Amino acid sequence: MLEARQAAAAGYFGWVKLIKPAIEEKKDRAAQQKIDESTSVSGKKYGTMVKVAGDPWSGYSTFRGEPRLEAELGKSDIGIQYLNDEKLFDQNERMKALAEGKIDLAVTTVDAFLQHGAKHKKDGLYPGVILWNIDESNGGDAIFLTKGKKSFDDIKPGDKVCYSNGTPSEHLWDFASLSFANLEDVPTDNGVVAADCWKKLTEGKVQIAVLWQPFTAIAEKEGYTKIFATGGQADDVIVDIVVANRDYVIRSKEVLTKLARAYFKVIGSYVNDPSAHGKFITADCGPDCKDDAKLGEAVLAGIDFLTYEENACLWWGLCGKPAKMIERIEKTGRLLAAKGKIGAGDLPQPNTILNDSLLVALQKEMEERTKLAGDVAGKDTTVEKPKLAAEEKKYDYAADKSKALGGTDIGTLKLPSIYFPEGSYQLDENAKSVVGGIADKLRSFPALCVRVHGHTNSVGSPAANKDLSQKRAEAIVNYLKGLDGIAFPVSRFDVRGFGSEQPVLDENGKEDMKASRRTEFKLFNCGAVGR
Repeated sequence: MLEARQAAAAGYFGWVKLIKPAIEEKKDRAAQQKIDESTSVSGKKYGTMVKVAGDPWSGYSTFRGEPRLEAELGKSDIGIQYLNDEKLFDQNERMKALAEGKIDLAVTTVDAFLQHGAKHKKDGLYPGVILWNIDESNGGDAIFLTKGKKSFDDIKPGDKVCYSNGTPSEHLWDFASLSFANLEDVPTDNGVVAADCWKKLTEGKVQIAVLWQPFTAIAEKEGYTKIFATGGQADDVIVDIVVANRDYVIRSKEVLTKLARAYFKVIGSYVNDPSAHGKFITADCGPDCKDDAKLGEAVLAGIDFLTYEENACLWWGLCGKPAKMIERIEKTGRLLAAKGKIGAGDLPQPNTILNDSLLVALQKEMEERTKLAGDVAGKDTTVEKPKLAAEEKKYDYAADKSKALGGTDIGTLKLPSIYFPEGSYQLDENAKSVVGGIADKLRSFPALCVRVHGHTNSVGSPAANKDLSQKRAEAIVNYLKGLDGIAFPVSRFDVRGFGSEQPVLDENGKEDMKASRRTEFKLFNCGAVGR
């Protein structure tokens, strides 16, 4: 009996440790061979093929069959092998493949890289480094409400949300649910792709759906409320990036430099020829766009493809300004930690996952070309040095004109309380610190106006309370303006004092005297114009 058990154990060990892994490895090799034989830019092999993995997001389309990029890289005998493998659509599998060196580059989002890269560290380091930013979602990802609901404040117990698990939709919902007071405990009925959530919204199975293009355009056309979207309403929340395997960076720096040079040349051509880019996006969108040029244009409008100048100056700090990438990594990490998706101790230091050497190399090339042009022109001819420049979008607000319009509210923000001394409207040092933190949060919504509404409890004269609450709301706005007059001009705010008119009641229907003393911040769409 013992020998039989030992034999069985040995057989099981052999199956688990030897035979099964060998079979799986053989399957993986066969699958990889099939991919190698069936994918590349145009089926043609080049001397050097860069293996890239991503998913169907249209922001990655430049890596996926873009003829202009192929032509540029082909001059250096380099090609892109975009692995259109559904297994690698899964962000965790993509990071695993990057860590194992099965792919050279992963195109992904900052949040996905932080969350899933942490699971595949090698020698304590993330499996790759970020080389540049591809795009920022600019309305391409959005949250819709069922018909009849106009703001997040309309969400009731029992309402459900649908988003696609493991996609930027989930991250956008995480951001919204941490930001707005009424969303934290909304139950989910999730889908695999945006089409699933769109179907559930139309069938009434969910009251909130997080969609991406072209379904955002379809939902708007069908009359659903687009309540919250990436771009100015949720600034810098979903940022797509190029991540390279660490070993590949070390051994293939020259190839990567040529790829970066060609890539940004193509991105520049998009700016100069948006019509051609729209046609390419429509074709890349495939069945979802149904060859509808208008849907393709909507997809393109929802994506802000980032140029070299925007990368260098705004995101990577090569023009004398702070690098936004550092702040974005830190903020995204805090959001993921707050949602329990990564331990705070597992998050990387930004400098350990950033590599700006390719962007710097391109900057030096520009300077060298200018110097050469100056040498050729001669000492009597002035050749201007290249000036890299890119500015953050600024907004003009019209809160006064819009605050009375119906249906413009987005929702009440979840923010800490601001306490004033009894009977006073002066901000003490503690209150100023709280308002400073609120300012940081409001910067995430630059295209939205803000209602700042002051309330008191019922102690004292109603008239005096109303006057006091108005002055407290004004004091907060004035302090915000003093912190940053560009981000917080008075024209961005609807400032009102309601005194004791809107008390907070406890479960017994009695006034909660402490809770009634409050200042509420509610975002609303005032038609802010970007410039």
